[in-house]
Amino acid sequence: MVFLKSRKNRANKILKKKWISGFFPVELFDGIKRQQIFSIGSLIILLLLISPIIVWLSYDPESIKNPIIALAKFNAFMAISTLSINFFLSTRLKLFDKMFKGLDRMYRIHKIIGRISLFFIILHPIFLMISNSQNLDILLTYVVPIGSFEIAIGVISVYIFLILLSLTVAINLPYHWWHNSHKIFGIVLLFAGFHAIFSGSDISSYPALRFWVIFLWVLGIVSWLYMLLFYKLIGPKFEVKIEKVDHFEDVTELIFKKPRGFDYQPGQYLFIRFPRFEGYKELFPFSISTEPIQKNMRISVKRSGDFTSKQIPELNKGDKAIIMGPYGKFGDSYLQNDMDMLWIAGGIGITPFLSLAKHESNYPSNRKIILIWATKDKCTAFHDRELAAEMKKNKNFEYISWFSSNKGRLNINEVEKIIKNRMQLKNIKILMCGPPPMVYSLSRGFHKMGVTYHNIVFEDFNMLD
Repeated sequence: MVFLKSRKNRANKILKKKWISGFFPVELFDGIKRQQIFSIGSLIILLLLISPIIVWLSYDPESIKNPIIALAKFNAFMAISTLSINFFLSTRLKLFDKMFKGLDRMYRIHKIIGRISLFFIILHPIFLMISNSQNLDILLTYVVPIGSFEIAIGVISVYIFLILLSLTVAINLPYHWWHNSHKIFGIVLLFAGFHAIFSGSDISSYPALRFWVIFLWVLGIVSWLYMLLFYKLIGPKFEVKIEKVDHFEDVTELIFKKPRGFDYQPGQYLFIRFPRFEGYKELFPFSISTEPIQKNMRISVKRSGDFTSKQIPELNKGDKAIIMGPYGKFGDSYLQNDMDMLWIAGGIGITPFLSLAKHESNYPSNRKIILIWATKDKCTAFHDRELAAEMKKNKNFEYISWFSSNKGRLNINEVEKIIKNRMQLKNIKILMCGPPPMVYSLSRGFHKMGVTYHNIVFEDFNMLD
């Protein structure tokens, strides 16, 4: 019995919670998550995704008369477009920040497209198998890579994709392992595109369709190679030296001078890597917790994984770092309107609010702002004094700490009690940053209380889900 329990515990550590749902675009069926992905960018991406279907149908192809064959081709075109567009989205172009109202929102769409592409990739050979169900020799070529080269390479791409997606959505991987596994996805696109272009009869028959499919394929391949080989060299890169390292209960803070040309707004974040750690060449995202007018910049790193728990605390004054950015539109909801606001942070999610609170002190907007920071206890509220000092500077800013070890987890009922007689929910903007379960639970609670999704803004950079 003890042995079985031990095996179950090990399995729970390896597998993500609710990992089966990770294969499905469940965000589309959740009101709050669905609202967060609506933008000009999402509409443009939708048009790009279906563009090969539009071009294909414009020819009134003969293949459309056979429903099974038509479905096989539909899924083939959608597989190529979803894979290609997803690599294009991964380039982190500054334009995407504006189009999607933040890279975190863009990455939500990126995840949805990745999950949807699984079904297109699998359904394509399934419909081909149905159409050739009477021919065992042809059926085998759709399952085992024993057919012609262009067919076999397509089968191989399906299996590689299944393995990589399973690692992404089902397995608890360290960030750098997860990041490296994503680099291999380009091989799937390379193989799948070759298969589509050289084995597709309609692509060969219709010049505009062939051109457009090749264009999308090349766009995806170029985007993959850009992120794999060139982003770190020619992206928005700045080299800095660490001026100070501070250690708190479960957080390490790094302070460095703001490099010339690195112009950021309160609430934004950056990607960073450290040449000292050659084994960790990935870029890690962290919010900037200082105000733009300050000469120094600060990031706060929670010790929660191998890299952040072991490597980051070893950094010293004088160590070099490469930062890329800035990114993010979280602070725009504060900067671009004068509504009263409720800010809610959970744990390390306080970092963008530290920047926003300082900005509000330096440039008072005379609106009412309440900040609730939920942490385990006073020891983990590593900037409790800093926020209390900001509250003294600004009579319209109120900071409230919430220690879960004494009061339990922060929930919508407790939030309602806190703000009662302080502000009217229907007339405010709510900004949140913290653990996704807390953020989504509170968002749904606010919506039930009459707050529109438009007035609920949160930043979620949980990229490994």
